[in-house]
Amino acid sequence: MSGAVGQLVVIPPELRKNWRLVVAAAATMAVNSAAWYCGSIFFVALRQEFGWGYAATSSIFSVFGILHGVFGILAGYLVDRIGPRRLIISGGLLFLVANLASSLATARWHLFVTHSLFLALASSSLGWVPISVLLSRVFREGRGTVFGAASAGVGVGILVGIPFVQAAISWGGWRMGYVALGVAGAAVVLPVAWRVFGHVEMTSARQRTADAKPAERPAAASFHGGLGAAARTGTFWLVAGGFILMNIPIQMVMTHQVAHLVELGHTKSFVAQLVGLVGLASIGGKMLWGWLSDRWSLERTYLVGIGTLVTAIVLLLAIGPESTAWLLACYAVTIGIGYSVSPALTPILSARFFSGPSFGTIFGTLSMIHNSAGSVGVWLAGYVHDLTGTYRPALIGGIGSAITALAIVWLAAPRRTAGR
Repeated sequence: MSGAVGQLVVIPPELRKNWRLVVAAAATMAVNSAAWYCGSIFFVALRQEFGWGYAATSSIFSVFGILHGVFGILAGYLVDRIGPRRLIISGGLLFLVANLASSLATARWHLFVTHSLFLALASSSLGWVPISVLLSRVFREGRGTVFGAASAGVGVGILVGIPFVQAAISWGGWRMGYVALGVAGAAVVLPVAWRVFGHVEMTSARQRTADAKPAERPAAASFHGGLGAAARTGTFWLVAGGFILMNIPIQMVMTHQVAHLVELGHTKSFVAQLVGLVGLASIGGKMLWGWLSDRWSLERTYLVGIGTLVTAIVLLLAIGPESTAWLLACYAVTIGIGYSVSPALTPILSARFFSGPSFGTIFGTLSMIHNSAGSVGVWLAGYVHDLTGTYRPALIGGIGSAITALAIVWLAAPRRTAGR
């Protein structure tokens, strides 16, 4: 029986050896995702507290996403030079300070400083860029499975973080929500970074390449140029364009789904539980897309993933005030699986074309573009709502954006570099 199971589920030897590293990466990503997706909870609470418009309130989280991307370039640079433990511990400490400071805000500009700026810097320091660079250098085989398992932490963060923060807000207001998020996040990140990431020796990528014996180097080709050389290729801009058009609808939905469903008449507590179900579904979704990417072409994996995302947006458009719980649950599961194709495959698609000595900087730049686009989607949905009184035009536009992103991925044709 065990032999049959072993034939069905093949765990890469590197994953068996370094499973603690993957679990630690997933835990860190859970905290990072809480910083992102609890924004949908704070969005509703802040609007009710201060009476700001949809676009004005969205701008806090839009600027957060843009700066998160900008700081991702810095994180990719620093992880080569000071190692993951120092960078992530610094991010964990700043995560605590930023959330505590946000709990004291009395004006919108205060939140631009504490949430948009400080929390973005903290999130970048413990987010997907340093984690992706770390995992890409430790694991040479089965990267899809590894990245899928690590990115499943994002779903855990949604599953646990949003109901947890909503409970804190219901008990003590949005200020208590920030305090709870900051304390809980630091309590996870700091011990994990100290005990696990400290055992991973990180050296300069250029030094690793120079020191490796020929037999130790990956058989696959790699990209040996820097960021400038990558930016001069059409492939770089195809990948960037795909990331832009894919993340706009994802972040639009993930940030505004709470406000949209509450606006339709569903209770905040029920919606928070529903978003927790999104997180639960996304855990399996991320692992699924990572596993499939090791067995299918990336084009086929994106085809199914983006198809699932589009189906979820259609379901969201179909939900009304009298919709049954099963329809809302069906939406939650579908969006959880569908949106997961982006965080699970973003580092894999980037590494397919640009894995090499400067991958940290190149991936950090692509992540900046990816996150900035999502931030535009967050603001745009709020602006459209202010103009029309509904999210429907933005959601319909998001469907077109996702389908166009799929076409761009096929045009980039990562299947031609499957040997990398």
